Amino acid sequence: MTTVNQRLPCSLEISKARQRPDQRRALHPDLERILSFCRKRTGFTTSATASFPLTSTLTQLGEQAIQSAIEGLDPQLNALAKEYADGSGSRRNVICEELFRQLVTQTKPVRTQAELVKHVCEDVSNQSCNRIFPRQFHKHGNPNCLGRALILLAFARLAGAPVLGATPLISGSEIAIRHDVRVARGILRRADRQQVKLKPELKTFLEFMTDRPGIDRLRPPMFHMGILMQTSAASWTLIDPHAKVTGKYRNQRLISEIHEQSLFQPEQVFAADFRVEADLKCSQQLWGLKPITDFLGELQTLSESDQLDVGDVLVFLAESNLLEYLLSDAWNLPRVEKANITAQLRGSASPVVAPRLLETLSLGNCAEPLRSRMQALLSWFLLLDSGKELVGLLAFAVSEGSESLRREMLEQSTRELLEELIARLHGFLFNTASLSNERGLLHPVLELYQPEFRVGVELVSHVNAVTLRSEAIPEALSRVCPGQTIQISRATEILRNQQHKIVPSSRRAFQTFTAAEFQSERLQDILQRISQILSLTSESRSTHDSE
Repeated sequence: MTTVNQRLPCSLEISKARQRPDQRRALHPDLERILSFCRKRTGFTTSATASFPLTSTLTQLGEQAIQSAIEGLDPQLNALAKEYADGSGSRRNVICEELFRQLVTQTKPVRTQAELVKHVCEDVSNQSCNRIFPRQFHKHGNPNCLGRALILLAFARLAGAPVLGATPLISGSEIAIRHDVRVARGILRRADRQQVKLKPELKTFLEFMTDRPGIDRLRPPMFHMGILMQTSAASWTLIDPHAKVTGKYRNQRLISEIHEQSLFQPEQVFAADFRVEADLKCSQQLWGLKPITDFLGELQTLSESDQLDVGDVLVFLAESNLLEYLLSDAWNLPRVEKANITAQLRGSASPVVAPRLLETLSLGNCAEPLRSRMQALLSWFLLLDSGKELVGLLAFAVSEGSESLRREMLEQSTRELLEELIARLHGFLFNTASLSNERGLLHPVLELYQPEFRVGVELVSHVNAVTLRSEAIPEALSRVCPGQTIQISRATEILRNQQHKIVPSSRRAFQTFTAAEFQSERLQDILQRISQILSLTSESRSTHDSE
């Protein structure tokens, strides 16, 4: 079985330059056809490029695509670009956030296997050429990652801001999904150990999360692009709206060093490793679980008491951080309900239960802030099935002869409320510790490069992938572009060929493929599958020769 280099990458690495034949030789007819198509879509004015090296032709194509994006840039983004050029560092950071907000790709969250499979299939099948050429955006809309990167590059060009193209070798979503699997499994184990009855929809979602990495590998390896834009002399911001990621890396110096080197090597691709930062973010999310798990333990101990006093429970909940958890975004409470709870907390709304009725529970002597917190909790209880019964029992006066019965019913309602609260807190555990794409985990390992040449390469590669599908084109591009996306495209020809008649160039591409250095689970899976096919092909050939 073929093996690959497993060493870890250094923080700054220039991809190995490949031996390049004379690029001025005649282009393959398939490549010339695709180039001609791309020229027309970008308004390319120079048609006689046969005498130019292919790298020059592709760089000119990328430059023209960016110019085309400038010509069609939204007026609001035009105004922001002018403001960015004259703005301070802090103002530029705000504009980067606004830029991200305007360009972020809107997608529905997936919570089941069927939804994820549908999302992957739609994304892969909906990659029309109209999504990568700026002149088509106004007619057809919905630019993909490359299309949105072109808009960002047009903005940067107008703003006079230095940029680097950024292609994830390990995406933030891959690390986030791997992390979320660990969290989901831990919560399911905890609920099973404590015999917590999770709501069916939460249990189904957590089980889906544990299975997600395998389902997500249905997505074939595809090129992806965001940008790093310089906001000050020593500060860069990642903006990747299609992956819903934006923010700053801690190691800004590395990015500045790569940018400086790339100016002298505009066709080179550099690898930048920020995994230490991603690992730190994962650890921080897990550290945030301890206060909640401690609180859950106290709730469970309380719920297992032989006798429950509703007054003691209300005081305990009011003195805890439960209200702060409720009002955090992770609980996904409707805005109106959050406002009602906040109003009760401030004492600016009519009480849910009259104070004189709470006095019968020996709660009349509580300090005013604590009484307000109780009323806020009661406001939230009305949103829960078990809470409605509890609040109803508290809100009505009963005769002395019925008080013992009410106490009995209050105890039962309080137990049911605690059970529901414990179950809901398990969902809150996941929301608190998860690192879903919406939280914007920055890509841990990136290819960085001057964008013009790579844009030209990927325009040609994309058009070929959705139209001509000529193997000659990734072969030609791989001679001039050291980017790993091109190498993946060549290597995975082995997987696309159902007859196992492996193209020699594909076998060579796989043998020199170094993507495994970056420990991407999906790429490791691809490499393993290719190795198995190569191994089977070799065995088949050996058997045939022996016969």
